[in-house]
Amino acid sequence: MSNYVRTRLSQVALKIETTRGMDAINSTPSANDWVTCQADIRFQQDQQPNPVQRGAYEDAPPIPGGMRAEITLTVPMAGSGAPGTPPEWGKLLQACRMVETVTAAAVGAPTAASAGTATTVTAASPFGNTAQQYRGMPILLTGNPAAGSTDVVLDYTTGRVISLAKTYSPVLSTATTLQIPVNVLYSPTSDDSQEKSLTCYAYEDGLRHKILGCVGSFSIGLAAGRYATLTVRLTGMVAAIAEAASLPSNYTPLTRQPPRWANGLSQLNRVLAACATANLDMGVRTNYPENPEAGEGFDAPIITGAAPRITLDPFSHTTNTPTRASAFRAGLSMPFAAIWGSVAGNRFAVSCPSAQVVDLQPQERNELGVDAIALAPDQPNASLFLACF
Repeated sequence: MSNYVRTRLSQVALKIETTRGMDAINSTPSANDWVTCQADIRFQQDQQPNPVQRGAYEDAPPIPGGMRAEITLTVPMAGSGAPGTPPEWGKLLQACRMVETVTAAAVGAPTAASAGTATTVTAASPFGNTAQQYRGMPILLTGNPAAGSTDVVLDYTTGRVISLAKTYSPVLSTATTLQIPVNVLYSPTSDDSQEKSLTCYAYEDGLRHKILGCVGSFSIGLAAGRYATLTVRLTGMVAAIAEAASLPSNYTPLTRQPPRWANGLSQLNRVLAACATANLDMGVRTNYPENPEAGEGFDAPIITGAAPRITLDPFSHTTNTPTRASAFRAGLSMPFAAIWGSVAGNRFAVSCPSAQVVDLQPQERNELGVDAIALAPDQPNASLFLACF
């Protein structure tokens, strides 16, 4: 053992728990448990003031109580490299009220549409007839538009009508062919039976922390011409702090380059949103239920609510800005979607089918007018979808 702890020699393993708050790693991380990330861990202890008087001005030290951990993980968003295979960080989203759905085979040959408009297209068999069956998934359009297009399914009806994130001219028609590519979709849920919790082992050059029952929230940060950043904020029970433990040898960091937000999609209300940045935050809230029979005086954290928000900064526009301002004053909603990446297995689509404009402020960027916009998703269990394809 060294006399020093070198913080660069760090690695983090996370695994979905079978039973919330029960160690799923069981002392030895497997090769699939590691997540390539930057991690920041803070420990919080409940401390109760000690009221005793000791014959001096100094207060008595507080009495220690239960302990919890706050973990912030920062991940450059690179895909698995194989369509239909979840990225290594996908399990983090499942601890943040997201459900993972794998579409292992493409839907459509591609298949000709039966009808179309500027913003919708009607699919035919083999597309299913279940409402919202493909919501949040990417969709490939060929034929019409002639150059082809990669879009996002914002809404899907039992009549196979697909609402898209873009506006098309000429309008879509029976000359349009459709295909849902192989993808992994993460979509929000309020069903606690579908929620997951994580066991976290954090190593730092001879030390190890064990944190159990981890749940939390995440945000996706997009910047024009740069890779996307996933920030996950977890909280969990402290099972061990600063144990002496060597770094495991079965960790192979991910080296695949994350794709940039360039030559992709940025659409607000089905028109170009020429942004410098866009941030999508799930805003998940958690709480520790009190339990006098539990070791810390409370149980592992649970999800209790969410206040998702989307912020972006498109350039002001003589047509689009008045539309946004009217929506702000009237409390109207609009969709947002972004796509980045061009290589299968390393492409992403993020979308919100409907969000109310809750703030709009004039700003300036590089001596050009900017609309600083905040959106509040307004449809239950449809605040944010992320597809990897």
